[in-house]
Amino acid sequence: MFDGKPVTVVGLGVSGLSAARLLKGQGVQVKLTDNGASPELAQRKRELEALGIECELGGHTEAFLDGTGILVVSPGVGDDSLPLKWARERGVPVMGEVELGYRFSKGTIIAISGTNGKSTVTSILGEIFKRSGKKTFVCGNIGLPLTSIAPDTDQDSVIVLEISSFQLARIDTFRPAVAIMLNITEDHLDRYSDFAGYENAKLRIFANQTDSDHAILNYDQTRFKTIKSSLKAKAFYFSKHRLPKEFEGAYIENEELVVRKGGKYIWIASKDSLSLTGEHNLENALAASLPPFVLGVDPEIIKAVLYNFKTLNHRFEMVDTVGGVKFIDDSKATNIDSARKAIQSSPKWIILIAGGKDKGGDYRVIAKLIKDKVKSIFLIGEAKERIAKAFSGLIPISFSETLEAAVNSAYGSARNGDTVLLSPMCSSFDMFKDYKERGDVFRRAVSDIKSKPKQKKNA
Repeated sequence: MFDGKPVTVVGLGVSGLSAARLLKGQGVQVKLTDNGASPELAQRKRELEALGIECELGGHTEAFLDGTGILVVSPGVGDDSLPLKWARERGVPVMGEVELGYRFSKGTIIAISGTNGKSTVTSILGEIFKRSGKKTFVCGNIGLPLTSIAPDTDQDSVIVLEISSFQLARIDTFRPAVAIMLNITEDHLDRYSDFAGYENAKLRIFANQTDSDHAILNYDQTRFKTIKSSLKAKAFYFSKHRLPKEFEGAYIENEELVVRKGGKYIWIASKDSLSLTGEHNLENALAASLPPFVLGVDPEIIKAVLYNFKTLNHRFEMVDTVGGVKFIDDSKATNIDSARKAIQSSPKWIILIAGGKDKGGDYRVIAKLIKDKVKSIFLIGEAKERIAKAFSGLIPISFSETLEAAVNSAYGSARNGDTVLLSPMCSSFDMFKDYKERGDVFRRAVSDIKSKPKQKKNA
């Protein structure tokens, strides 16, 4: 595929760095371009140049792209980027980092996508397959790029891959043995022209599957019921309710998680004994039970992981209780639907901290929920004015210049039994490096409050 064709990688983030290293390790002539110019990028440039990889920072130039046979693009690079425009004009093939990693990978790929729940399901599946004795790699949008682990895989490997719409938009031959679509709700409308564009990118996860593969979908999302006939793979569904007899999959019956396959019923776990709480995590547990089941993992291993799995950092994670006030870190809630599930899973009364970089969603869709369960809201970041407009007149709304200030103000207004919930509904990139840094700042602010002289809150 790459014989005699110089490759240019666009983007020196984690994915681009990994892609360049993989190509160099395979003996491919490769160079890299990034329009950023930070100290971190400069350090990565030095690392690649030490390997003999030419790098361009601080802007893309057509002269640097001349002679390129294939363009490998990191997920965060938009279609309006100069290298993408240049490639379209000259008919140069464009490949995403996941597609590149796929072509060098061996073994069984389980791909997980959806607007919410991807990281949790990916992590649960990784733990199940590791416990089953399989050589297991957990990668993709959750952390390690696929290109970084591809050379270490073999035919017996299991690759558990979290994959985003940005990554799926640039696949070509990518074909997972098991493809899971958890849900699709409004998100990334700052990148896509409309919801249909976002949805179509997501559904590409099934595009190259055959009748020997497995497709897993959420039966509780109406849209997914209608696409069964268009799938080539064997379809399985999961549902928080009982599945109709014509559908195979995982569902809840008499408070038990049950799998139906080939006319047989297998009890997997008790709903009340699952380690993760909340309706969204019930969906995650149901979805995670199916891939190992259809691939022949002992149900007792699936059960053991579902009973003991711990929540991910920054995903509806209990931080502490101070003066009778609970603090919950849900910094990973970077869209409206994810925040909706966090609010639904929280007891009354909630003091909500939200805001950040706006992604184009309609905040009004959760207005009734906000009115019913939220006492007040403290807003931060670029999106604060837009969120305030959506909830105007429903609850008291305050603006804070920093997350630390929002935490302190929220605690100051709280009473014994209240919950301060960080569930931003927005990405973090206006104020933080990522959602992890945002969550860490929240946790430090809670710790600072706790370190001060104790103040008894009135009930």
